[in-house]
Amino acid sequence: MTGSVNRRSRPAVLAVAALTAALTAALTAACQPLPHPFADDRPPAALLTVRDGAGVWIAPIKGEPAAVAAHLGAAVAKELLKRDIPASDRTTSLGSYVLYGRVAASHPPAGDAVVTAYWRLYDSEGRTVGERTAKVQAKTGEWKAGTDGPIEHLAGLSADGLAPLLEDEAPVEAAKDSGGAGRTRVAIRRISGAPGDGGKSLAAAIATVLQRQDLAIVENGQKADLYVDGEVSVAPPKADNQHVTVVWHVRRADGAEIGTVAQENDVPRGLLDGPWGDLAYSVAIAAGDGLVQLVARGAPETKS
Repeated sequence: MTGSVNRRSRPAVLAVAALTAALTAALTAACQPLPHPFADDRPPAALLTVRDGAGVWIAPIKGEPAAVAAHLGAAVAKELLKRDIPASDRTTSLGSYVLYGRVAASHPPAGDAVVTAYWRLYDSEGRTVGERTAKVQAKTGEWKAGTDGPIEHLAGLSADGLAPLLEDEAPVEAAKDSGGAGRTRVAIRRISGAPGDGGKSLAAAIATVLQRQDLAIVENGQKADLYVDGEVSVAPPKADNQHVTVVWHVRRADGAEIGTVAQENDVPRGLLDGPWGDLAYSVAIAAGDGLVQLVARGAPETKS
């Protein structure tokens, strides 16, 4: 993965292990280099506080039935996201919790099979946070075929058990009103060029990321101290991949540009044509550190 930087900027190396799903990023500043803009890239964000502000990477699941092991990770990630817990079976980072899972089937006398999922959660330092199990009974053929219903049921029960291990007290959301007293007011404006629902998803994701940095996110059209715009470009497919570039601009109210955060990488062909899902948060988190530094640089001076 490569990033493009201004000659006066220092290269930024992301710690995202996302195959080709996440984008690398580099930061260019209008004034002078910024230090280590992406020293601690993080996975998808959510509105609920997760311990240490990190998300959860679900490692490949082991065991039998194989069809269950192959699909349960994505299903659990989806269920955790429904509970406002950032999770992905595709992306990870230095700050991620890691969830390991194993499935096993037993066959009661009734003839159906009971599949049990065994989970162990580790923090980013490799310390065990806790263990949970969940089990669901369904027809043997459904398990072998990887039928959605039983797997989704198992994923939901698993998420119910895992969520308490991950949740801290829900924070008070940063106000989106006219006040935001004492905080820098930031408006997310148009994100152009994104296929699928990328424009909407990226705008919501970047707003969430910045909002959690004690910034006041105001509606587009309201008075703001700083404005964030995004540009997405997707190159024509080459073989099975497409090269994607995302550029974020941070500007003052008078239009003067403070700097940019640029992200680029190859992603599987057509990956972005529909809903972006947790990938939008992966992109937003990857850009977040650099954007926050630019916002800090451009923020108006506070009156003492």
